[in-house]
Amino acid sequence: MVSILSIDGGGIRGIIPATFLAEFEKRIGKPIAELFDLIAGTSTGGILAALLTLPNKQGKPKYTAEFARSAYFEYGKTIFHRSPLRAAVTLGGLAGPIYSPRGLEGLLRQYLGEARLHDTLTEILVTAYDMDSGTPWFFKTSFARQHRSPVDDPLLTQVVRATTAAPTFFPPLALEDHCLVDGGVFASNPALCAYAQARNMYPQAEPLLAVSLGTGLPVHERPCAKVRDWGIADWAIPISDVMLNASSASVDYQMRALIRGENYVRFQVRLDEHSTRMDDVSDENLRRLDKLAKQAVRQQSAAIDRICQALEQQGNRPGRGTEGRGSQGAARYVSAPV
Repeated sequence: MVSILSIDGGGIRGIIPATFLAEFEKRIGKPIAELFDLIAGTSTGGILAALLTLPNKQGKPKYTAEFARSAYFEYGKTIFHRSPLRAAVTLGGLAGPIYSPRGLEGLLRQYLGEARLHDTLTEILVTAYDMDSGTPWFFKTSFARQHRSPVDDPLLTQVVRATTAAPTFFPPLALEDHCLVDGGVFASNPALCAYAQARNMYPQAEPLLAVSLGTGLPVHERPCAKVRDWGIADWAIPISDVMLNASSASVDYQMRALIRGENYVRFQVRLDEHSTRMDDVSDENLRRLDKLAKQAVRQQSAAIDRICQALEQQGNRPGRGTEGRGSQGAARYVSAPV
């Protein structure tokens, strides 16, 4: 069995998938890096993918999922910090990114150090988008191990910085001749990207187990009577939520068609109207997200047990290399389809 883990984007709402991951590790007694053959992440999911596959000096995972979960509470305010001066200079985000990347970049250097993409214990796939060429970009461990140039095998800090460069929130990352922004612009739910990479690496693998972790589903009541007369100004803010939710839901639909039965599961929670913002790091919202995540784990305990049992049956999975497994020559980015 080949096992895939996919983690959505969602800013501070990464507390939700991190809580599920901590529960997996608690129930199985093994680190996430030893449970999955491929871990895909977008934005905050990319942070988790990098942290949980980073090796220590002994070649074991350096951080636990519980550590990653606690980091959201400890450092959320550092990442999403906006000084009064920046708010004034950017006109509240109208004339520039809302947040400076300095806080995030400092934390990435502190916790990811000088590790490069090829160093990860497990194959990871992290999404970004190249504004310069107008193409999706996929950071992949297997590609980095075959191509060691700075752009193909960047620092993990650069990988995470690129995938978290959400438009309007943070400035893009300049990597060589590329201008990279958050992969959530095309893959807020990267499960289908992960599936394609798994099929590329393991073309004969059967069965395939996929676990998809959402960061919360915003629920908005927008009856036709309310939206029928909307113009550009009315659509400007909600359209991004509509597109992200629709894209994520369509990926879930496609994954259910590709992997039938209990070998595919998506863990998702419904957010209340107060918890939808990706950058709300107020103490009140952190408590809300914590409560929602823990409640979801309790409610979906039976499904978690089934997944944990399936992962346990795979036995010991020490840090795995990807050299020589499947096709390693896929391009690091592809032209966007017309």
